[in-house]
Formats: sequence, structure tokens, C-alpha cells
Amino acid sequence: MINNSVADILLVENNPSEAAVIRSAILQNKSASKIHWVKDGDEALSFIFNYEKGKLDIHIPRLIILSLNIPQVSGLEVLQKIKAHPSTQHVMIISLLSPPGELEMFSDAIKAGSNICMIKSPDCKEFVRKLKEELGYYWKVFE
Repeated sequence: MINNSVADILLVENNPSEAAVIRSAILQNKSASKIHWVKDGDEALSFIFNYEKGKLDIHIPRLIILSLNIPQVSGLEVLQKIKAHPSTQHVMIISLLSPPGELEMFSDAIKAGSNICMIKSPDCKEFVRKLKEELGYYWKVFE
């Protein structure tokens, strides 16, 4: 079963303060969005590929904002699993990397199917501005 109504946006971020900043940027762009926040890759995959009573119940958000540096299952592995499944391969994914992250992770993320890659700026205002800009492009294309 495929369920499209659970969340418009899945936010995968283990840092609560960064998650709050990202949520704020999302809500400033699209106030009606339903946002579901998870803190690691295992939670993200469990949310999307939910096995309920032995049956697969796939939750497909319209957008996934995915930190690549997350615990449990890596962000790159989450991205690969989402893009490998026929029901979720079309989902737009914005991949985030914390500085001074390994920039080759961006190359791997693009190869795995990430639509946008961004570095989380230590300057909170600058990061929010860039994220809002990317989200603005997203809403114009997909609404």
C-alpha cells in the first residue's frame, strides 16, 4: 500500500538545533506543509518503508531533506535505498552536508540520485537564505 498523506516533507536530521532552523525555513516558505522529523537513517527508512502487520505500507513524502551525516544508517545509504525502490525513486531529495564534510560525499549523493546538495553554513542566516531559495524553486516546479 502506498500512503501519500502522512507528510509533505520528511526531514532527516540528528541535530535538534539544525532541525529547528530547517523547519523554520520550510514553514516560512510553505506554511501548510506537514513535516515529519526523524533523527537517524534507520528511523527514516522505517518511516518510508513501514511494515504494518506484515505488509509494506510505503509513506511517500513530496520532499526529503536528508542530512548525509546521520547515525545508524548513513544518509548516503538512505538515499540509495529510496532511489532504488520503484515507488520512491521519483521523490525529490535535498542532501545536506555539515562543514567541514567530505565533499566527495556530494559526488556520491548526486550519483545516488540526490536532486540538490547543500553545505550547511555555519552562518545560520546564510544557510536559511540558501535553503529558502532552494525550497522556493522546489515549490514553483512541483505545485
